[in-house]
Amino acid sequence: MSEFLLEIGSGELPYQEVSAFPPRLAESFKTFCANELDFKDDENKNVEYYSTSRRVVLLVKNMPLKTEDKEAEIIGPPLKVCYMPDGSPAAPLTQFIKKNNIKNDKKIYAVSQKKGEYAAYKTIIKGRNAEKILSENIPAILKKLQFKKSMHWSNADVRYPRPILWILALFDGKIVRFNYGDCKAGNYSYILRKDSFLKSFVKIENTNDYIEKLKKAGIILNNLERKNFIENELINNAKKIGCIFEDDDNLISEIVGITENPHTVQGQFDKKFLHIPHELLSLVMKKHQRFFPLFAKDGSKLMPYFIGVANITSNLQHDELRDNNISRGYSRVLAARLNDADFFYKEDMKKSIDYFIDKTKDVVFYKGIGTYYEKTERLKQLAPYIFKNIFGNKNTVSSSSAVSSSSAVSSSSAVSSIDTPDTSETESANIKNKKIIERCMSLLKFDLTTHVVYEFPELQGVIGKIYANKFGESEIVARAIEEHYYPTMKHGKKLMPADKFGDISAISDKFDTVLSFAMLNKLPTGESDPFAIRRAMIGIIEIMLEKQYSISLNKIFDFYFNNFYKDKSLDLINLKDIFILFAKTRFKNIMVSLNYNFDEISSVSDDIIFDDIYTSYLKIDFVSKNKLHEYMYNLTLIFKRLNNITFNSGGIVFFASEKLILKEEISLIKSYEFIKNESHRYIKLNNYYKLMNLYHEIVHPVNKFFDNVMVNVDDLELRNSRIGLLNSILLELKNLCDFSKLSY
Repeated sequence: MSEFLLEIGSGELPYQEVSAFPPRLAESFKTFCANELDFKDDENKNVEYYSTSRRVVLLVKNMPLKTEDKEAEIIGPPLKVCYMPDGSPAAPLTQFIKKNNIKNDKKIYAVSQKKGEYAAYKTIIKGRNAEKILSENIPAILKKLQFKKSMHWSNADVRYPRPILWILALFDGKIVRFNYGDCKAGNYSYILRKDSFLKSFVKIENTNDYIEKLKKAGIILNNLERKNFIENELINNAKKIGCIFEDDDNLISEIVGITENPHTVQGQFDKKFLHIPHELLSLVMKKHQRFFPLFAKDGSKLMPYFIGVANITSNLQHDELRDNNISRGYSRVLAARLNDADFFYKEDMKKSIDYFIDKTKDVVFYKGIGTYYEKTERLKQLAPYIFKNIFGNKNTVSSSSAVSSSSAVSSSSAVSSIDTPDTSETESANIKNKKIIERCMSLLKFDLTTHVVYEFPELQGVIGKIYANKFGESEIVARAIEEHYYPTMKHGKKLMPADKFGDISAISDKFDTVLSFAMLNKLPTGESDPFAIRRAMIGIIEIMLEKQYSISLNKIFDFYFNNFYKDKSLDLINLKDIFILFAKTRFKNIMVSLNYNFDEISSVSDDIIFDDIYTSYLKIDFVSKNKLHEYMYNLTLIFKRLNNITFNSGGIVFFASEKLILKEEISLIKSYEFIKNESHRYIKLNNYYKLMNLYHEIVHPVNKFFDNVMVNVDDLELRNSRIGLLNSILLELKNLCDFSKLSY
């Protein structure tokens, strides 16, 4: 058994490709080995892959020196044309013998195929040298690999994220010779830059020699090892100056992708910049310089220090002079960026919040949709409507208000006043909530016109919250400005709005975005989604599910287009269908991600009016947990039986009771009317267990009906009445789910 080592050296790769490309290369190579070398890595022990910013490495262990000899059957011409009348070989057989260099024609035999009998011959295909197979196939393997972004260089007909500078290819220490583009594989690697690129190649004898030379140079090939090394260095360096660093996994992953010799260096900046909001300081350090800001041990405040990660020739030797030079260079570069941030921040603080609101009149959201000011004007109507539909007329005073009012009374009286508010209290709470919501909507987008957000768009929402606090807005309003961009991921955690005002702000803004683009017929259908419309719809669904909010999508659509874009000539029926389908598709994808089965999801969301996201989720969850319940199984059987009879008559839902006089018909009508009258309260309470029990009472009458009543009779009115009754039962049962979709 042998080892194969492949290293592709290039210009510095995009950091995303450093982690994404090597697994794709390894999988392609495993497929090649299995197909061409009969060498399988079923336990994933023989094929290893590594990468840094400048090299992608593939190591294959226990590879066979050559392929085994194989017996192969060669099919020749049809037997009926192989021989002359006297039994001598005819021309087709003679050509077959010559082509395959058959020495003994006595070994030719007949074999049956679909179209008759054919001549055949067995031969031995000799095994081939693995090194030879590698040299012939590696260029094709590399050429087939896909990248998010790739480039051409020189005149070579190859693509790669960056120009390939060298290729190391060794099979048991011997060069596997091939060309890829204008680069010739050899036994040299580029370890460290010294005087020049051309002088810094080193000869590699074998795999062990390669690993030893990289290790000696301080290059950490393994991504996970490099990440752990960087994290430990960050922790240790922060401890030395009594600080902690913010664990930003995205930034660490980026640093892992752009380094191969990571070396941490401490730096500091002028304390005068600490008056700038720490979110802005952190962003300047992380996003623009890839520095890690440091905080006090309790995490309460930002300290005037940072840690940078250099990619230098060696991390094995401590060089104080070198580190000081790097630190001073980092500090000078950061100071320039912080001066810019300081200027933008001070300029913003000279203005009023009304100034920024007025400036949103000049910022177009999208052509045909209007400005951000017009968007907020729509939100000031849409958000109270959504709030009222979710919370009704309940006394929904904010938690901070409730706490302050309850401090003057006992806990029991406070509970009593909240549980049974009088009309004046309820009206007062509704007016207060409406004012808070309208103020939130007015300010959601004001920070887009600030200098800071213009220069650092990543801070939209965050700066809005900070500035709102500084301009004297309430904490509820300030928090809603930031949280209307939620849900969002931060340090591996999904952040959700903290209260109902943040929820309504986020939901309303996203509904306006989705419906506005629906109005323009620009909801995404392919992969392209430049305005993140899918993400907006997904955000709505996630908040609805997380906070257990029920609201009708159809009502929101109707309210929206009854109040906005009335001057447009719109096909609202078609537009609503497109919107509902868009929402339903996102919902179904989320349900799949939550590990619900396709049949359970389809039974609730397919062929049934999709309207309430949270209610649909509750039904799917109930069906999933109770599909094997005896009652659910029985309901499925009778539903499918009903469905089979009425399959081609779904439009008939009226029945004349006076025509249905058989006792089985009378009994079924009574059962149907009973469950129809009783089901509404269970549906309203989302009590699907009791609804299932209620519906199960119709199982016996339906079976008795089918046992004793003929549906398809000659009397048209009677037949339609019976079909109408059965269809009415089907429609009622669909309030739980479409049982015909369930599979057992």
